[in-house]
Amino acid sequence: MPIQFLDTRISTGTLPETGEGAILPREPFLLGDIGLQTFAVVGTPNQSLIRVSLSGTIAVRVRSDSAVNIYVQRGGTEVLGSGVIIYSAQIDLSDRSGHQLLNFTAVDFPSAADAAGGQIRYTMFAARSGKSKVRVISPVTFAGTAAAGEE
Repeated sequence: MPIQFLDTRISTGTLPETGEGAILPREPFLLGDIGLQTFAVVGTPNQSLIRVSLSGTIAVRVRSDSAVNIYVQRGGTEVLGSGVIIYSAQIDLSDRSGHQLLNFTAVDFPSAADAAGGQIRYTMFAARSGKSKVRVISPVTFAGTAAAGEE
């Protein structure tokens, strides 16, 4: 079947208006949540040929000796580990300080069973590690696009 565009979604984080940002906890913290629609391919051969592109940006303010762990989960709830972790990265910020933009791109090839419900949920989490605090500031974005079919 030809390539078929399914959906695109964007999640933007909201932070306190203090100008200080929010301290990123050591436990994974939900920063982005999108649901990509798959209704158009349910019951067709393209249901098993879905591919998803995901990207995210997290702006942080750091001092040296810290790191940020980023996770993307398919399915599940607002709790990391309740679905399938499809992407994880640890970004070492030990040699940086000040404002930093953390960007990533991930891809997923969900199964036909994942698409059967008409929507696939993806969530983005972050957590800090290291000795120093990390503050999440704007922007915080999480975006995804789904397509199906064979090239």
